[in-house]
Amino acid sequence: YFILMGDFNADCDYVRKKEWPNIRLRNDTNFVWLIEDNNDTTVRESTHCAYDRIVFHGEKLVKAVIPNSVNIFNYKEAYGMTEAQALEVSDHFPVEVDLQESHGYFYWLRSFKGSKG
Repeated sequence: YFILMGDFNADCDYVRKKEWPNIRLRNDTNFVWLIEDNNDTTVRESTHCAYDRIVFHGEKLVKAVIPNSVNIFNYKEAYGMTEAQALEVSDHFPVEVDLQESHGYFYWLRSFKGSKG
């Protein structure tokens, strides 16, 4: 089980639509991509690209995702920043997801901890 998240440069000029079929990480059904291609993770108003992604591997980990918790945190909007101010922080917005302990991976992991005494 693992989580990959952050700046993949996985859109626009870096990865064109016609190139996606050649990317094994994308086409392997064991990997679940939580940030969709139509999302925008960039700060600039002039850019609309899903560079930043969250990719999960492992059914139990995927089941731990709290529904509708995948988010691109637009700190520019949240804190009333200008584009110039936001760019001082980063040219990308952070991506996030909430996981629940009572289901999936964490529940499974706790079962091992409890069984070892």
